[in-house]
Amino acid sequence: MKQLFKSLFLYVGLFLSFILVLSCLQLYVNANSLLGSKSSDSNYWITISKTITPDNIGRKELIGFNSKDIKELKTWKEVKAIHPIVSNDFRVSADGGDFIPFYTDMYLEAVDDEAIDIKDLSDFKVEDNTIPIIISREYLNLYNYGFALNQGLPQITEDFAKRIEVNINITLKDKNLKYRGRLVGLSDRIHSVLVPKKFLDSINASQGLSKSKDTIFTRVLVNVNDATDQDLIAKMSKKGYESNQESLRSAKIKGKLFLVLRVIGIIGLFIFLLCVFMIINYIKMQFLEQQEAISIKYCLGYSPREMVKKVSIKFGIIVAILISISLLFLSIGQYYLSQSDIANGLLSPFLTPLLFTLMLIIPIIIYFIVNELIYKWLIKSWKF
Repeated sequence: MKQLFKSLFLYVGLFLSFILVLSCLQLYVNANSLLGSKSSDSNYWITISKTITPDNIGRKELIGFNSKDIKELKTWKEVKAIHPIVSNDFRVSADGGDFIPFYTDMYLEAVDDEAIDIKDLSDFKVEDNTIPIIISREYLNLYNYGFALNQGLPQITEDFAKRIEVNINITLKDKNLKYRGRLVGLSDRIHSVLVPKKFLDSINASQGLSKSKDTIFTRVLVNVNDATDQDLIAKMSKKGYESNQESLRSAKIKGKLFLVLRVIGIIGLFIFLLCVFMIINYIKMQFLEQQEAISIKYCLGYSPREMVKKVSIKFGIIVAILISISLLFLSIGQYYLSQSDIANGLLSPFLTPLLFTLMLIIPIIIYFIVNELIYKWLIKSWKF
């Protein structure tokens, strides 16, 4: 009875270690599904800028990205593509003319067309003295839900905004230019006022800036596999770069979550190794207690290898049963977790196939380890 409780205690510990380790692996997969993964097929866009400090404030050559910075960014393995954002090097203002009485200073930026999240860019070119403009959707929301309501102005839809034309006034060194500005789309990716890159490059080039200033970009739009990649965040922090704070906040949450999972996984692995060690000693004790019976079997022609193999197979089967029961419990938990509100429809109701692969691999590995350890101990300790 005492041995039964002792072995039962060891197998319960082994079962708990499987629950801890396997649940950590599944929670890791779930966290990647909910917070984003490092899949090579994933596409996340982040806008990177340099942190403003007292040393670089107002100095474009320090606050911007030069060719050396761009070249270094391209070497980061987390980065898939880089699109520098060009800003205007001249004064720009807009007014509504007689139809809409308003005036405002503004800025213009440009980026490669392939980085803009608007499918049809056929109208995104300067024609008939009209500059097509793409603005962030957030800007329209700010007007509709903030400025318009507070000032008693009418809210406007996207379609109506595209019908409005404003005057764009460009002040250069030697002349003033006047264009009509027309909205052609709203961007969910880039928080800016975008105009065609060729147009902005040509106007900037007419200002006769030095080549060094001409190749400095205030911000860069970067395509990455995972916007919450801890390695990427660490490199950005080291270089003094910053991006959308919401992405950084998600990265910190994800990093802490994975840290907790690693700690629980290590604890589970420690319990697992401890149980295996104790069970191996338990098997050794059984051999010692039955030394006389085993010696008789040996004299009758039983092979020590076969006797150890029989014990190892039995232990491997018990391990496989314990893992199967663990996966059954985890499958039930995964199903209910996938149906919960926190899953938001992003979690699979089934366990990752990796866990079922481990159900086959772990018992086989355990079998060979126990078989070899016990056999060597038996040969070394006993005199057949």
